[in-house]
Amino acid sequence: MRLGDAGGKVLIVAIDDGWFGVHLDWVEDVLQAGAASLHGVRNGSGRARPFVLRGRAPAPVVDLREMLGLLDLLGAPPPRSGQLLLRCGDGALAMPIDACIGVRALDLAARPPVPTRLRRDGGLPLGHMTALDGRPLTVLDPNRLLDAELRATLAPLRAKAAALHERRQRLATLWEEIRRDANVDQLRVYARLCARSGEGRTAGAARRVLEHLEAPAGEILNGGSDPLDRLLRELVERQRSGASGAIEVEAADGAGGTIVLQGGRVVNATCGAADGRAAFARLLGATRATRFSAAADAAGPPRITESTIALTVAALVALPERPC
Repeated sequence: MRLGDAGGKVLIVAIDDGWFGVHLDWVEDVLQAGAASLHGVRNGSGRARPFVLRGRAPAPVVDLREMLGLLDLLGAPPPRSGQLLLRCGDGALAMPIDACIGVRALDLAARPPVPTRLRRDGGLPLGHMTALDGRPLTVLDPNRLLDAELRATLAPLRAKAAALHERRQRLATLWEEIRRDANVDQLRVYARLCARSGEGRTAGAARRVLEHLEAPAGEILNGGSDPLDRLLRELVERQRSGASGAIEVEAADGAGGTIVLQGGRVVNATCGAADGRAAFARLLGATRATRFSAAADAAGPPRITESTIALTVAALVALPERPC
């Protein structure tokens, strides 16, 4: 523990009615509520444990009440305003907090620290008690926050969370490849990884595009009854042929617009006052009929530079109230 260092800086946070400190050496980040996505990893009984997938390792979310064994006495904690991400001997930990007071240098000569009565494995104290601004302050040692029972509970879940963390990193890398220049194999892997990572809507969007990419040339899926599928098929066919020109889109809301192709790739779209990716997404969500007109070159510089496959998947995911 670094509490005795004269130049040591401590981050002070508020939890329930108390102030708690952690030496900055152990602090990874302080996140406002909602700043990081929580992912549930289930144990053998089906109970989900929330994890934050951020930084060097997956961090299980463990409230201080649970770490101190006070859930039965105090009840479940109220919603917290943020998360304190800590490094500890077991990897990483996300501790919900009510407020971040700030970073302070403690005057230990004026108020010598006293070990807490709460002990962990081997009889080691959970931290040290001192005072700050006239009120009690408990400086925690992150390496002693979890007792043996809680570590045993988290151990198998950490392995699952680490696998999820790895899949998400692979997804991020794969998505960047798809944005540059996508192919069927990449999209198939991406859809599978999304499904395994709980990204069901994105997996569904990728599969919908994949259906058209894998269908024989000239075939319209679902009998051509869905205008969206007809537009998706149009985009796939023009990409295969490397056609340049424009797809005139008649929209259900009457706005309509144009999707511009260059060498089979979408390079721009217009819909009312919108253009680029925003216009493409609007047309994809409101299309009723299409008509393609060939042209030698697209007019003007491209406003859309990502691959047509990535553009289409992202637009499908963003469609409101439409199953993918």
